[in-house]
Amino acid sequence: MKINFTTNDYLLTWNMLFGSSISLESHQFKQKLWTAYKSQYHAIENDGDELLKDYKNFIPDDDTIYNLLFETKIFEDVKKNAKKNKINIMQVYDRNKKRIDKYLKEILKIETEDTYNILVLDPNMDVVLKVDESLNLGWGKREDQIDSSKTISKIIREITSEIIGPVDKEYRVIREAILELAIDNEFYTRLSGKSAYDEGNKTISLLKKQIYPYWLMYLGVKPEDFMSYMMRDNIVFEMDKYTYEKELKKVNLKDFIDFCIRNKKIILRFYPQIPRKQPEKQIVNEYQTEYKMPTKEEEYSFNREPSLTIAPQQQLEII
Repeated sequence: MKINFTTNDYLLTWNMLFGSSISLESHQFKQKLWTAYKSQYHAIENDGDELLKDYKNFIPDDDTIYNLLFETKIFEDVKKNAKKNKINIMQVYDRNKKRIDKYLKEILKIETEDTYNILVLDPNMDVVLKVDESLNLGWGKREDQIDSSKTISKIIREITSEIIGPVDKEYRVIREAILELAIDNEFYTRLSGKSAYDEGNKTISLLKKQIYPYWLMYLGVKPEDFMSYMMRDNIVFEMDKYTYEKELKKVNLKDFIDFCIRNKKIILRFYPQIPRKQPEKQIVNEYQTEYKMPTKEEEYSFNREPSLTIAPQQQLEII
């Protein structure tokens, strides 16, 4: 995986026009442009998606409003903030690149030669911009100014989500929980040097705890080391109630998600309802999750040994 950080004047300007205003001055200027150039304003409404698909070859059909903004002090300040944000994020990434690559190889177990382009924005814009099946991501969050290491982790989370791809709607919450375990929790724990297993969407914390024993097996943690991991992450389970699935350490993250979906009635005691998806362009909390009690037949019994299924060897990518 390769990550390239850059800025793009058109995307900065487009988000100034169609994103949330970052100041009273910028809001008032947008209003003036809207009043004076309504048709031109409408004409560039979909440029954001086009930029995220192919920013290098983007040429606007009508650059009237872009040129007007390029000449303002407001744009000058936004561009300056975006460049400063890019430098801060790049410094952290470059300083930790070898560790990042090593951790991702160990956790994802997926090799990719794709280059992902992060179009860094003014952090005051507080936005994540993306379109489906694109290697480009618009990024500018207020938290960038506080902890650039966490920013790297969140960017990698978005990239990993793209690498993993979608699952059926009813299983999205399982996918979400495993992405959190992989990046928000395990990856950031290794990067920061302290456990980050309390990070993430609190509405799926129970789901993550139920997956956690199998997650340790996936990471290749030996049974005799389970206790130290439980102490590290403050997650406790009864070790003697689980059969050690040694084949899990041979599968990649996609296959582990598939494993958890196929064995959900054994691994999970509470079943998530279909999540409600939030607007795509500004990601705040991607899924709102609720739980319902299982039926008597579905209920997991800790008094019996689970019967789990792992896909045939030939269908797995063995590392």
